[in-house]
Amino acid sequence: MPRCVICQQIYDGGREMTCSDECHEELVRRLGADSGEFKKVIRLSTGVAYKVPTMDIIEKVLKEENLDRYPIWEENQS
Repeated sequence: MPRCVICQQIYDGGREMTCSDECHEELVRRLGADSGEFKKVIRLSTGVAYKVPTMDIIEKVLKEENLDRYPIWEENQS
């Protein structure tokens, strides 16, 4: 049985890393704090960089065709 990465409680599965919505939200908050609010994601076919929220990277499956939904990464941003 898996163990929650936030509260260390053993749970029945159904989730990959956390036992509850509350622990999932805490995991996303921690990962966002460690990684920053946005990430630079580069489309391999064109080399164009996009500004993608870290939360979208964690919670959604990013596909190349969906990158157009995000703004272009400006080089003077972090």
